[in-house]
Amino acid sequence: MEDQALVEVALGSTAIFAFVAYTMQRRSALINIVFLVVVVAAFCVFTVRSNKSLLDIPAILFLRVFDGSDHRDCLLLFWSICVLSSFIFCTVVGASDSTSTTHRKFFHLTVSLICLTGLRYDVEFTWLSAWLVLCIFMIVEIFRSLKVPPWSTYLDNWLLVFVDSQDSKDLILTPIFLVAGIFLPLFLSPISNYEKRHLYHYGGVMTVGVGDSAAAIFGSRYGTHHWPESSKSKEGTAAMVFAQILFGILLCITYIPDCMLTLFSILRLALTCTVCAFVEAHIKKIDNIA
Repeated sequence: MEDQALVEVALGSTAIFAFVAYTMQRRSALINIVFLVVVVAAFCVFTVRSNKSLLDIPAILFLRVFDGSDHRDCLLLFWSICVLSSFIFCTVVGASDSTSTTHRKFFHLTVSLICLTGLRYDVEFTWLSAWLVLCIFMIVEIFRSLKVPPWSTYLDNWLLVFVDSQDSKDLILTPIFLVAGIFLPLFLSPISNYEKRHLYHYGGVMTVGVGDSAAAIFGSRYGTHHWPESSKSKEGTAAMVFAQILFGILLCITYIPDCMLTLFSILRLALTCTVCAFVEAHIKKIDNIA
């Protein structure tokens, strides 16, 4: 219940901050003050929603993250390694001042690993973390796009090098869509730690994490036949279809407990993957949502 309240407060606060920030974008220096006010207000609202004392909230949030269990500690350690490797990768690639398709798909790998391990070992905490990270990404982009000092300079140095034809330097949405796309099945169908995981819960990893990466990497290297009025290749689309199907079958066989594979389920998986790949091939301006 507290998780639900925390997510609702976080989403509402992010929406309010975005609205206020963009209405006063010509006074970007004041946006820092607005952010602090919104954060304090969010803590107060969460206090009311959770029926707790304001002084108890820091301890409640700390214990929600560090609950003392071994599997939570291992999960947090693994996630920290993924996040740290992403920061290091950003720094190294940013220093080189050039990126390739393979570079941009590195983040698909780290986010997919976080999702896979989270769904397997602590789905409730993963659901909460994904929503909060999505809010953080939106706030970071607000600071960057509105050129809020002192953050915008550092954020531009880290993020602009990864911008491709599907993004704009004025508003970088790809990282937000990456998190939303990979965790969307869990957002739409949340479950408890004791409920059965289904293959569709891993649909974001299959489509955005694996399929989209396969399409981009294979298509950029071997694609020669392009879709009409598109830079995307039919070879990349085919690679996306096969990568998704293969990954889905491997998940069922090796990773998802009690996942049954039948001829009908394989055909349904193949049809779904084909539709996703076709949609991805014909989306021109938005990445990571197919």
